Amino acid sequence: MKAAAVILAAGASSRFGRPKQLLEIDGETLVSRACRIAMEAGCSPVVVVLGAHADEILARGLPVGVRIVINERYAEGMGLSLARGVGELDTDAAVVLLADQPGVEPDTLRLMADEITKPGVSIVWCRQDGIPGPPVMFAKRHFAELSKLESDEGGRSVVKRHPDAVAAIDVTGARWDIDDEAAWKKFTRRRCATGEAR
Repeated sequence: MKAAAVILAAGASSRFGRPKQLLEIDGETLVSRACRIAMEAGCSPVVVVLGAHADEILARGLPVGVRIVINERYAEGMGLSLARGVGELDTDAAVVLLADQPGVEPDTLRLMADEITKPGVSIVWCRQDGIPGPPVMFAKRHFAELSKLESDEGGRSVVKRHPDAVAAIDVTGARWDIDDEAAWKKFTRRRCATGEAR
């Protein structure tokens, strides 16, 4: 099975106050880390959707080989960025990652790829403490639906329309979502204490 990755990194980080995409772990920006993790998991192609702060992100550099899509209408919501990213694909499946989820590891994506090959499963997302969410992997049968998303109607709306096709994997740490400075500080403290994410 050939699985691509779509990394959503177009947001303005208005709540955070500075580009979350450029926060660093061991000298590596979060958006570059997301690209590397997807590539190490065997995803191909890896598509990065940029919008706000695109010039700054590109100036810092991204891993060689990633495809870059610019969503100039990023302010209209994540759904349009997802649609733009999926529109670039012709693969068996695609995993959608958020650039500000630094707890995701290659094994997480490999487990999702294994799960989506099971009979009747065409959507896989991650579950932590009983709560499901991204990263989420979609089989190709959902690409047309995803490519029509607009504004804030994200991938979750597609998941809700196909409840019988959804499976979840239980993970620890993958669903860290860096929404604000407090969440970033909490993540970095926990990482230092546990070595949870690279």
